[in-house]
Amino acid sequence: MSQHRAKKTVEPKDKSAFFAARKPQPKTAGQQNQDGAESETDSDQAAGTGLNKQTLQHMLDDLARKMQSTFHTAIADLRRDIADLGSRTSHLEGRMEEFVTAHDSMADKMEDIESRLERYENKVMDMEDRSRRNNLRLRGILEEVHQQELTAYAIEFFHSLLPDIPTDMLIIDRIHRVAKPAHLPPSTPRDVLMRVHYFHIKEQISKTHRNSRNVPEKFKDISIYTDLSAETLKRRRTYRNITETLRQRNLQYRWGYPVKLLINKDGKTHVITSTAEGTDLLQSWGITVNNTQNVGQPRGSKIQGDWRAIKARRTTPRTAQ
Repeated sequence: MSQHRAKKTVEPKDKSAFFAARKPQPKTAGQQNQDGAESETDSDQAAGTGLNKQTLQHMLDDLARKMQSTFHTAIADLRRDIADLGSRTSHLEGRMEEFVTAHDSMADKMEDIESRLERYENKVMDMEDRSRRNNLRLRGILEEVHQQELTAYAIEFFHSLLPDIPTDMLIIDRIHRVAKPAHLPPSTPRDVLMRVHYFHIKEQISKTHRNSRNVPEKFKDISIYTDLSAETLKRRRTYRNITETLRQRNLQYRWGYPVKLLINKDGKTHVITSTAEGTDLLQSWGITVNNTQNVGQPRGSKIQGDWRAIKARRTTPRTAQ
């Protein structure tokens, strides 16, 4: 056999197949690196990154759905609580309106009761004062004048004021001393209270003593007062500053029923039923009265509603999608 063998040529059975386009063969890792393409490791990393993004997107969507469901549930509960609170508030407002109506009705009745009570008190006070209308209270009679000597002493004093009155007209039904107020000093003599039989004699005695200037020395320290009930005296004391101001200004006044002041000025009579009215009247005349206070009892006041009822709106909560 010779070293040089003849080369055999293999001719394809089908020449068209020989000249057909060949399918590209996958390149090896070395060839891919050599050509500058991605390596197998980079391809795996890219595939892993895509998988992570898809998983993360699914997780975010699931979290969003859960949060949305939680929010819808919480909002539904909140709306339900607000609706319940609105219903309770509406009920309370309705009850409060009933209470206000009942209170106003009670205030009207209370005002009527107070008005009627005041009228009854005035009537009782007037009845008590009328039962004392013949009484006189003498202040300044020394304690040396004993109980047995009081009648003779009083008649002698009245004769000095009314010398023309017959003795048989000066009748004293009863006479005695009364308790002394605790605030007075021990040396102050107790008042003497008496009932004069004839009312017109009692009135003459009071008027004459008020206008008399020639009282005997023996009786110069004696003062005569009208006997009044404790309630009348209490109410009159509230006018003390006004009456003192009137006396300082030489303005004439007298007491009326129920307790009120009748002031005469410039031929006109002004009626004062409270210290506030008296202060305003004197201020209108340019006269200032200090330290006055109105002791009228406060009246029950009505309650004014300062709200408006609002009906609670009930909304249907949306369901989670």
